[in-house]
Amino acid sequence: MFEGNNLSAADALLEAQKIAFGPVVFQTARLLRDWGVFKLLQDKKTSISVEEISKTLGLSIYTVEILCESGFSMGALKLENEKYSITKIGYFLLIDEMTKVNMDFNHDVNYQGLFYLDEALKNNEPSGLHHTFSKEETIYPILSKLPPKVKKSWFNFDHFYSDAAFKLLIDIMSKKGVKKLLEPGGNTGKWAVSITKASPQTSVTILDHQGQIDVALINAKKNGVEDRVDARAIDLLDHSIDFPKGYDGVWMSQFLDCFSPSDIISILKRSKDALNEDGKVFIVEPFWDRQSHEIGAYCLINTSPYFTALANGTSKMYRAVEFESFVDEAGLKVVEEINGLGFGHTLMICEKK
Repeated sequence: MFEGNNLSAADALLEAQKIAFGPVVFQTARLLRDWGVFKLLQDKKTSISVEEISKTLGLSIYTVEILCESGFSMGALKLENEKYSITKIGYFLLIDEMTKVNMDFNHDVNYQGLFYLDEALKNNEPSGLHHTFSKEETIYPILSKLPPKVKKSWFNFDHFYSDAAFKLLIDIMSKKGVKKLLEPGGNTGKWAVSITKASPQTSVTILDHQGQIDVALINAKKNGVEDRVDARAIDLLDHSIDFPKGYDGVWMSQFLDCFSPSDIISILKRSKDALNEDGKVFIVEPFWDRQSHEIGAYCLINTSPYFTALANGTSKMYRAVEFESFVDEAGLKVVEEINGLGFGHTLMICEKK
């Protein structure tokens, strides 16, 4: 995975320049997509001159030259006989949903904030968040208050990766016979609503910020499961606040990666204390060391700077081996793992030691 030492010196130097000009290439690729150049070339299925692109899209010749020349340099466009056509790279930039949500997330949510990554890493706080959207300690209390385009891109990114494993997880969990489920970080109630609809015997208690809870309860009512979905507002970062007791299971999906190791261990300890004697903790995470292809590992590893600069300044995308140590330190043990769910998600099932 990520073999960089096998390149020739010239190829390695070219790759280094691609990194150095990465922000430039990112923005021109985004505009080639958003301003219709990729789509025009894909629809035409033939080479087109700068003048024709300019006339068809209402862009100046200068604009088209700047964007298409950059597109050629990144390999997204082919230039022959003074005409451009789209390549496989350009095709994926245009139509691939994963690429789309990644690009929108990085532009709308991360781009300006990542300028302050050095400050965030030095201070262990989300300096990018503070310089762009809010002075809050983390991004989570203000998710529902972000500018509309930013909020849309954040939730599209979050849901794209979670939705890929969602139906499989609903099927797995609806057969587990869990009656009382606690969900720290229940967000807008998507899981709570889905599992209660699929499993009539299951009730869910969400723990989250008040803003998310308000939305979750509205969604539960809209779906007719309000009698089996309740919620409590809680600051999950306050280690002194215990979770409510008496649950058959604690469910946390793409949630614990939002925290530092010390916070994760505290949440796991409080989750353990919330369980009945035979209860289990269910953890769903896209661990980057459990991916079947380096594409998944690449995307996950490079999501970590978002957590540093924008989310909280202390968390990242973890490896499974790290989580196994967190589980152990919290007084739990892993009794089952199901890998390869959706886009490389793992369901880690734990019980008390």
